[in-house]
Amino acid sequence: MSLRLVASNGTIKQAEVTPPVLSVALKGKSFGGRQVLGALELSIAAGQTVALTGPSGIGKSTLVRIIAGLERDFDGEVTRPERIGMVFQEPTLMPWRTVEDNLTLTTGISDIGARKALEEVGLKGRGGDFPRQLSLGQQRRLALARAFAGSPDLMLLDEPFVSLDPQMADEMMGLFEQLCARRKVASLIVTHSAEEAKRLATRILRLDGSPARIVQG
Repeated sequence: MSLRLVASNGTIKQAEVTPPVLSVALKGKSFGGRQVLGALELSIAAGQTVALTGPSGIGKSTLVRIIAGLERDFDGEVTRPERIGMVFQEPTLMPWRTVEDNLTLTTGISDIGARKALEEVGLKGRGGDFPRQLSLGQQRRLALARAFAGSPDLMLLDEPFVSLDPQMADEMMGLFEQLCARRKVASLIVTHSAEEAKRLATRILRLDGSPARIVQG
């Protein structure tokens, strides 16, 4: 997309304007007649990480599900890319499949690509293991590898570092920063941690009220 700019001397210049990777214009979302989410707008550009904060039960996960296309009963519009990576509060791995299978079967990458992805997250040589043989921290690493393996344009993360001890959480945040630095991906991360939001996000938004709206940014 380009924009025509007219300088003071009358010269016309062309400037590139990059459209957002994600654009949300929500009018509302209700459950059983009760409106949970009110009118809100949200956009994220490539390379940006937006942190979404707010009290428990306010509707943060519901908004993520709407953005991901998992929740379709809402009033509004969402423009999102086809390639989306997701990381949930739990790793949501396939325990009956090997670590490598958890990458190849879900993302379609090759065996070589899976091994490279595992090495990138510190799981080199663990491709033949099963998820139950991994620690919680290692399972979270695998979940991150899976989310990034499909070369997503948008990453959605719902409390991805919850229930980890401080040292492990710090390692996982560092890993996320490294993976994002190598790719120009737009990211939305739901978190209750102000420290986590300040560290990872280029922009922090808060969801609050009844029905919930974005009240600060």
